[in-house]
Amino acid sequence: RGPAGRVERGEGRGPGGSAALDGVAMRWVLGVVALSVGVWAGVCNDKRVDCANWAREGECAGENVKFMMLNCPLSCGVCSHSCNDTDVSCGAWAKAGECEANSESMLRVCPTSCGLCNPECKDLLEDCAVWGSAGECNENPEFMIRNCPVTCEACKSTCRDFQADCPGWTADGECFKNPGFMYKECPNSCGVCEGVKCADGNSTQCQIWADAGECLNNPLAVMKECPDSCGVCSTVCMDHDESCAGWAKDGQCEDNKGFMYRVCPGSCGMCQAIESPDKDELQ
Repeated sequence: RGPAGRVERGEGRGPGGSAALDGVAMRWVLGVVALSVGVWAGVCNDKRVDCANWAREGECAGENVKFMMLNCPLSCGVCSHSCNDTDVSCGAWAKAGECEANSESMLRVCPTSCGLCNPECKDLLEDCAVWGSAGECNENPEFMIRNCPVTCEACKSTCRDFQADCPGWTADGECFKNPGFMYKECPNSCGVCEGVKCADGNSTQCQIWADAGECLNNPLAVMKECPDSCGVCSTVCMDHDESCAGWAKDGQCEDNKGFMYRVCPGSCGMCQAIESPDKDELQ
């Protein structure tokens, strides 16, 4: 186990007086910088809502260091909020089990391949849906996961924080003090999603509430019930099963590509491939 207000983006100010509009502008600038060097930066988020408090208590350097690195990478400084693998061999090392065998080094050098950093995805080609319907996700998984990750469900909808300060703000109680801003900018830290899934509880009712402005008027109740309709969800690349690392180490990424590239894209190095926009077609 682990160690013992704003309404819309572009308006108002976040906790501590940080300009929300500045955050939007900075995300845009980071995106331009990332594309200019040939990489789509992913996002590093903590996996537990208590991470900032644990970090303040010194747990990042205590006997729970491995737990903290895996579950609280942002609060412990393992990866920055905007992050990506820094070695082209990361995918291969992850497949070989190095994320577990050599975790202290790997988590810092290869945060994407080791599952700490999740690049946002989108289908890159107009024909993705047609190819997906024709079974190409299983027949031609390497090409399809690189170019059509959403269609092939390697990337799924989840909550992610848009601000690096989210864990600290959450620890200071801002999720309840300033939910209009926090639930929109820090849905991961505020626990808007149940588990890792980001989906409406009742899509029809949620759309009605969203159209009526209830996401903004009543964020504490409506954003948790309707994260998709309220615009909180992000589509990112990540493993979808806890056994992925073990399966990858056993060679399943090569022996069972159709399944593994879809269910375990991180452990099979496909999130690293998705992270780079310069995708050559595979022969």
